[in-house]
Amino acid sequence: MYYTLQPKYLGRDKFCEIFMELGYRVKKIKNYIRTTIPTHLNYQNLIQGMEVTRPFQVVQSDITYYNLNGKHFYIVFIIDVYTREIIGWQVGDNMRAELNLQALKLALKNAAKSGYKIEIHHSDRGSQYGSNIYILKS
Repeated sequence: MYYTLQPKYLGRDKFCEIFMELGYRVKKIKNYIRTTIPTHLNYQNLIQGMEVTRPFQVVQSDITYYNLNGKHFYIVFIIDVYTREIIGWQVGDNMRAELNLQALKLALKNAAKSGYKIEIHHSDRGSQYGSNIYILKS
């Protein structure tokens, strides 16, 4: 509405604040799809309170999904916490650990190409990250 009305006397943030107070807001639809299933393994959180000071010191991984023409695709991202760059990724039509493993192999390859080794791999401890294929082959 702000961009349609383009009020000259009011900034965007103040405009949004006033209109939200008046009840003009988009109702957020909650996502009830549970994608993280914790494993029986419980690794210690190594990054809590840690100051990351260099590339590839800590990488984080997570899975998201994307609906394209009625079909779900899962995307695994591995980012370097220091540079905030995506260093590993993979897309597939399932959430099996092989997808995560392929993304991790790309991340390891990119780290080696840059002259680094990944020190800490952090995830949400979903079942893919605790699976034998992920732990033993990575």
